[in-house]
Amino acid sequence: MPHSAHSSAGFAPVPSFHFESLAPFGWTSSLAEAFWEYQASGAEPGRVVAATRGLALVQTLSGEVWCAPSGKFRERLRAEELTLCAGDWIALRWLPDAGKSLALDLLPRGPSLSRREAGPGGRRQWLASNLDAVLLLMGLDRNFNPARLERLLALAWGSGARPVVVLTKADLEARSEAFVSRIEGLASGAQVLAVSARTGDGLAEVRACLPAGRTGVMVGSSGVGKSTLLNALAGEELRRTQEVRASDDRGRHTTSLRELFLLPGAGCLIDTPGIREVGLSAEGSDLDGAFADIAAYAAHCRFRDCAHGAEPGCAVQGALADGLLDPEHYGNYLRLRREVDYEAARSDERLWREREQKWRTIAKSMKHFKKG
Repeated sequence: MPHSAHSSAGFAPVPSFHFESLAPFGWTSSLAEAFWEYQASGAEPGRVVAATRGLALVQTLSGEVWCAPSGKFRERLRAEELTLCAGDWIALRWLPDAGKSLALDLLPRGPSLSRREAGPGGRRQWLASNLDAVLLLMGLDRNFNPARLERLLALAWGSGARPVVVLTKADLEARSEAFVSRIEGLASGAQVLAVSARTGDGLAEVRACLPAGRTGVMVGSSGVGKSTLLNALAGEELRRTQEVRASDDRGRHTTSLRELFLLPGAGCLIDTPGIREVGLSAEGSDLDGAFADIAAYAAHCRFRDCAHGAEPGCAVQGALADGLLDPEHYGNYLRLRREVDYEAARSDERLWREREQKWRTIAKSMKHFKKG
């Protein structure tokens, strides 16, 4: 089963050692320590399985319960520009008179995946939290796109979790080992696996990335095979799958919700809808991790603030001239660097404008107060 059965019954305060039964969902001693202050008030910990429209489905000792944030918690989320997401750990309390649960607060987050929302003024969007691994899926069909993978790698390295590149549909490509070697050269420091959900090849290696008590999230475009891989790892159909279009190898979004599943005999895996756009921000991405080869050359540049353009003594330009760096790879790095720098500047401008508006409001209030 993807989750334990839904429970509408209330729950009573439980001794802390009983919370260890949540260990398969990722409960740790550090979380227990952070939860201590809430336990005295009769709260219980739970892990967010899915979140939507201000509600969260949470796994607790009693099973799954739906809950909404308290007013105080909602204010904190708004003030800190946070949203609940799959993988979060929260403190919640059962309200017997109301027949529902109330989310009281968010426990400290571990490695978390986020992206910039599409459109002008896009804010940071939280995709999944408390992660050990980020599985970046790319198909060995027309879905194969190294430039898009580099963007996803920047997102994954920025999360603080371990990136794992999963090349799906390996049964469609007889030269899958050559593709693995190519991506290993591109994704320095990341494990690269070729997988076929149809034949079962590579599934054991993917499961080994998600031992009991650990959590991973799958990220990739629509039609790459996330739901198919989830079903294969679980040994049953947890997600409905659809055929991809023959014209462009793209599929419709069969997954509409980011949702956490407990895999039998393994850890947790968060499934996500196909990502059309991957907006990068300074807070949620790590270009040095995604382009470790360029970062290694940059460490030997003459100037610490080298932009790797026409500056004298640029080791990156030297590597390009010597044929040690792929020009297309370097071009992708420059494009993503410009995007991150632009978003950082735009974010600073937005914060400056918000502060200005705040002080204008305060000044106006003080003027009215003096007149009164």
